[in-house]
Amino acid sequence: MLRRSLATLRYAVLAVLVGIVGGLVSALFIGSLNWATTARLNHDWLIWLMPMGGLLVGIAYNYFGSSITAGNNLVLDQIHEPSAGVPSRMAPMVYGASVTSHLVGASVGREGAAVQITASLADTLVRRMNPTATMRKIVLVSAVAAGFGAMFGVPIAGAIFALEVLQRGRPKFALLGYALLASFVGDRIVRALDVHHLVTPNTPNVSLDFALLWRLPIAVCVFALTAIAFIKLTHVIKDQMASKIRWAQFRPFIGGLVVLGLVLAAGTRSYLGLSTDIAEVALAGAVGLSAVACVWKFFFTTISLGTGFIGGEVLPVFIIGALVGAQTGRVLDAPVALFAMLGFVGVFSAAANTPIACIFIGWELFGANALIPIAIVCVSTYAISGSTSIYSAQRP
Repeated sequence: MLRRSLATLRYAVLAVLVGIVGGLVSALFIGSLNWATTARLNHDWLIWLMPMGGLLVGIAYNYFGSSITAGNNLVLDQIHEPSAGVPSRMAPMVYGASVTSHLVGASVGREGAAVQITASLADTLVRRMNPTATMRKIVLVSAVAAGFGAMFGVPIAGAIFALEVLQRGRPKFALLGYALLASFVGDRIVRALDVHHLVTPNTPNVSLDFALLWRLPIAVCVFALTAIAFIKLTHVIKDQMASKIRWAQFRPFIGGLVVLGLVLAAGTRSYLGLSTDIAEVALAGAVGLSAVACVWKFFFTTISLGTGFIGGEVLPVFIIGALVGAQTGRVLDAPVALFAMLGFVGVFSAAANTPIACIFIGWELFGANALIPIAIVCVSTYAISGSTSIYSAQRP
């Protein structure tokens, strides 16, 4: 009993330490990406460097990052079966490549990158302790929880996501306590440093009347199909680039050229980078938002990620979901802000197969007033999407 208690205490201390690492990494990372975004907005000419930025990222990964190209899937694989570990070089390479991608305007995210950076640093530190397989699993699960929860400001959802993303439909909650510790510590550090997250409004009370209930199944189908299309197209682009372009370093260079072509075709730069501003417009009711904003953001993101820009897919999927939800609400003559919020969580639930985490994301970001429709949408989109996932290392 004493030995077990001491082991639990030691693992809890490790989870707290991982949370501290995750919180500091997230705060610094958000600050760096905010700087990159501000620089791009203040210097319009930077986007014309996107092909060269892509080439730089491609060269770095081609010559120095072959062991880390799997990204988040590498982290998940190491949790399932700890072996060589998460390479130490992943942290600086993902950090630098993500900042470069955002500086030139690639439509990529940040949460996935933060998870990789935190996992790399945490695993590098714990390897010095001659860890057991259990210890390394706890550390990496805590790193995923801290990176996700701190970057998004959703500590409960971050902890559940870290477990749910491992095994589709059958999360094992034995490590939930450690994940919660790491996620809450990381989130508290980010908040203490006054780092700001995506602005999300609280929803008013939502009544489950017939007017809403008949619209929900239509929205659920739209959200699930959006997630499936996002995954399929991103994979198709990756596969085509791998088969057609022999030199891997040129793939993001070509992607940069294509994205610049999309900028000219769309006539706006709003879909570059994170696009949190248009997501906030959608969540506030989509006043003045283009009806095809969701389509443009969809293609900007799939091409950026599919051709090799670094940053992650988490936040872009949330934002695409919000834009799709807003337009769905318009078409169905439903509350646009509510449907943007439902799309925000519903598309990601289907894409990542994490319905429980997405229910808590909805609760932590938008309040409890719409918790029932959030739960209905998240569970339903997950059920429709089946085994499709943005994480190939996720197990059934």
